Amino acid sequence: MTAMTQPASPFGDVRFDFRDRVAIVTGATGGIGGAIAGRFAAAGASLVVHGRREDALDDVVERVRAQGRDAVAVAGNIRDPETAAEIVAAAEQRFGRVDVLVNNAGGNFGARLDELSVNAWNAMLEANLSGAFHLAKAALPTFRRRGGGSVVNIGSASAGHAHPLRGAYAAAKAGLASLTRTMAWEWADANVRVNCLEPGAVATAASRFAAGEVEARVARFVALNRLGTPDDIASVCLFLCSTGASYLTGQTVIVNGGPHTATPADIDLVRAP
Repeated sequence: MTAMTQPASPFGDVRFDFRDRVAIVTGATGGIGGAIAGRFAAAGASLVVHGRREDALDDVVERVRAQGRDAVAVAGNIRDPETAAEIVAAAEQRFGRVDVLVNNAGGNFGARLDELSVNAWNAMLEANLSGAFHLAKAALPTFRRRGGGSVVNIGSASAGHAHPLRGAYAAAKAGLASLTRTMAWEWADANVRVNCLEPGAVATAASRFAAGEVEARVARFVALNRLGTPDDIASVCLFLCSTGASYLTGQTVIVNGGPHTATPADIDLVRAP
C-alpha cells in the first residue's frame, strides 16, 4: 500500500437514511463541504447549501438534484450574521424545517503571529468560530419547533497542537471545540445534539497537500500511511447526525488517520523511508 492508496474496507458498506430530512451545509463548494453535501443527498436528504460563489453553488445544487433530491443555494459571507439568518430562512421557506446543521465554512492562510494584522486575526476568528455560532443560534428556534436536531461543527486537528504559521486558525478551531461543548449542554433540553469533527490532513484539489511529493511526505506521519479524503470526513459527519449517534453530544471526534507519535524519530523505527 502506498501513501496515496485507500484500501478496500473489510468492514462492509456504510449506509445512512436521511429521507424526509433537511440538512444545511455551509462551505459546500469546497472539497470537504461538497463531499458532505453529496453524501447527505445520496442518503436521501434535501439540502440548503452555502458558499461564497454563486456559480460554484449552482454546480453543487445540480449534483444534488441529479441524485433525485432538492436543494436551494444561499451565497454570502459566513462572517456576517445576516447570512446566517438568510440560510435558515431559505430552509424554512423551501422545506419548512431544519434537521441537520453542518458548520463547515471557514478560512485559512499562513502567517506568523507577529505578522498578523488586527484585521487578519479578526477575520480568522469570525470565519472559523463566529460564523458557526451565528448560524447555530439562528437555527435553534427551528430545531425547537421541530423537536430537536443535530449540529456538527467542522473544526481541525490543529486545535490540539501548536500550528506554526496557522496560529489564528488553530486558536479559532480550539474555540469551536469549546463552543461545541457548551452548546451541547445548553441545548440538550431542546433535544439538539452538538458535536465537533476535527479533520487531520485531507487531500483536496485546493489543499496544500495536493502535490504528490508533499502528500507522500505528510502521509509518513499518519498511522494509516495516507492522507484523508473528503469522503472520510463526510462519512463520520453523517454518523454524528444519525440515530447511531443518538447518545453522543458535546464530543470532539478527531479524524486524522491515527494518533501522533511521541517524536518523529519513532516513525523511522516502524516505517521504511
